[in-house]
Amino acid sequence: MRTEEKVFFCIEKYQMIPKNSHVIVGLSGGADSVCLLKLLKEYKKQQEFQLYAVHVNHHIRGEEAVRDEEFSKAVCKKLEVPFTVFHYDVPQIAKEEKLSLEEAGRNVRREAFEKVMKNIKVSGRKMIALAHHENDNAETVLHNLMRGSGAAGLGGIRPVSGEKDSYIRPLLFVKRAEIEKYLKGQGISWVTDSTNEETEYTRNKIRHQIIPVMEEINPQAVSCIGRAAENMWKIEEYLQEQTDILYRKYVKKTGDTFCIAKECFSEKEIMQSYLIMRVLEQASKGKKNITATHIEAVRRLFKGRTGASVSLAWGLTAVQVYGDVHIQRKKEKENGIYTLKWEVFPYEKQQIPEKTYTKWFDYDKIRSSLSVRHRLQGDYLVVNQEGGRKKLKDYLIDCKIPRQERDKLTLLADGSHILWVVGYRISEHYKVTSQTKQILKVQVKGVEENE
Repeated sequence: MRTEEKVFFCIEKYQMIPKNSHVIVGLSGGADSVCLLKLLKEYKKQQEFQLYAVHVNHHIRGEEAVRDEEFSKAVCKKLEVPFTVFHYDVPQIAKEEKLSLEEAGRNVRREAFEKVMKNIKVSGRKMIALAHHENDNAETVLHNLMRGSGAAGLGGIRPVSGEKDSYIRPLLFVKRAEIEKYLKGQGISWVTDSTNEETEYTRNKIRHQIIPVMEEINPQAVSCIGRAAENMWKIEEYLQEQTDILYRKYVKKTGDTFCIAKECFSEKEIMQSYLIMRVLEQASKGKKNITATHIEAVRRLFKGRTGASVSLAWGLTAVQVYGDVHIQRKKEKENGIYTLKWEVFPYEKQQIPEKTYTKWFDYDKIRSSLSVRHRLQGDYLVVNQEGGRKKLKDYLIDCKIPRQERDKLTLLADGSHILWVVGYRISEHYKVTSQTKQILKVQVKGVEENE
């Protein structure tokens, strides 16, 4: 199959470019991106869509970077493709943000693409076309393998990825040699980044030293790695689907606390790990740097005693509570107590928000001065509409809150009557009703309205 046919087949197989969409090509001036731009220009002959090109000057390679920018501009002029260039001082950004040049470069490119997408005001789906090819995929898989990645990492680069499938890679099943052969056949030139030939970078070592040896053993090594990666990704998709089922079965969220039921420990070890990872991702709001070490630390808690705990990444803490494991994010406290802010306003039958850290109370039912404190002997809540009381201690035991955590809870109190155990429930007595005239809104300071 010719290079052009391979690329067009990939576009159609993965439904990358719908009719009337807007495709933004990341154009560096190298062979891969020039080939991608040329082939997408050809694809426009059989599909109606708008094509754009974006070039990012990283200010790393001096005159060579200027050359790349001018070359990319000339290519777009010849192909009649709208061209936008962005300038970023990546070395300075990397220094200020304490990132590697590679990380800083990725960040500014993503920022440039997003700016162009926002500037496209007309309707139609928008996506960014990147020039990753089959060799890139093989290098990624080998790199991830050496880092001990799981199925997701060994799945390599996906043809379509990102939120709303906003990143597409039409060249992913084409080898680097095929790209250069295609360009030469079309009489199209390109520029070469001198850093691609250096072997001090990990990926370049894989490219120039490891893959050539593999191809001596099997000339189709790159394609074989790609097929293996595709199988690994299918395995990963299946495992994620099973994780969805287990999450619904074993995980309960109360406030900012995720409770993993002890029954999940009967599942296969790999599914325990996937479930814990899913909970950690949810609790940390998708932050990175959650590792196998963190997952194993949580797994060990299931075998521990009640009250055993471990600190994890991103301020997360896992605690064993009567066989279950509770995972939550710590929030800043002042002297061990949350800082609360309040507001009083008329009740005009507004919808009462169901939030963990923002609560509404019937202001007229408050009898004493409110206090924000830890628990005291004699504290109680009203737990039903008939006025039934429950000792705070009994309520906390029912919630399976560890003994050492009970004295740390922040309470909003009206004398001994607890309006709110912050992060948990409010007293039934102070709930807003149809007879309520004034609202007392209380929110934990520093927490977003939607939490």
